Amino acid sequence: MSHEYADQVIDYVNGNLSEREEKAFLKHLEECQECADEVKELQELMEDLPYSVEPSSPPPGMKERVLGHVFAEEEVEVDGTSFENKQEESKEKKGNVRNVLQRNWTKNLLAAALFLSLAGNAYLLAMNGDSSSEFAEGIDEIKNKVVLQGEQTGGATASIIQQDNDKMLVVEADKLDSLQGDEVYQVWLIKGDTPIRAGSFTVNDAGEGAVAYALNKQTEDEWDTIAISKEPDASSETPQGTVILSSEL
Repeated sequence: MSHEYADQVIDYVNGNLSEREEKAFLKHLEECQECADEVKELQELMEDLPYSVEPSSPPPGMKERVLGHVFAEEEVEVDGTSFENKQEESKEKKGNVRNVLQRNWTKNLLAAALFLSLAGNAYLLAMNGDSSSEFAEGIDEIKNKVVLQGEQTGGATASIIQQDNDKMLVVEADKLDSLQGDEVYQVWLIKGDTPIRAGSFTVNDAGEGAVAYALNKQTEDEWDTIAISKEPDASSETPQGTVILSSEL
């Protein structure tokens, strides 16, 4: 598996590739069974995650260790009969899910962030016994966390999380304006006058959205600013819309 396409697996599952990138990635999947398996396993992981554990509140400090911030918690109601049936159906897959979670820390954290972005502000992430300890031990430290602000209503936080030599950027926004048609909010990492795409996201009715982006072993020193703009679609290579939020890194 080439490093370039390995980095695009999570963006493909999260729908953050541009049309051109997605076409190239789909062509690559036809030739690379390893990447195809990674995509399939992550998709199955997201389908089974709510049913592979008992519903419970996260252990104290778990949310801070995972993402370094707190989502507003809401009680998730699950029909008892339906949940039991789903548990039985997912038993055979549960071992495979754990293998995916233990493969490397980056996939663990990206999958968690992906689940949060898909679930909005509904938070369900709990593991029992040794599984919880293993997951927590995979999280190292938050290297940097900033608050993005602008002239309009709304705000966002950005966290850089590191374990060993790997880093990822997690951005969470709230109270943003609603989007129309193909519009997206695009995250940019900027050095001087050079912007780099760092993932795009949409928002729910409350204006909340989130995205995770692998930093490919880059350091914070390579960027001096992080910004969010409203773009006409997810294909913008440079900001085409208005930058609404920003912060120095």
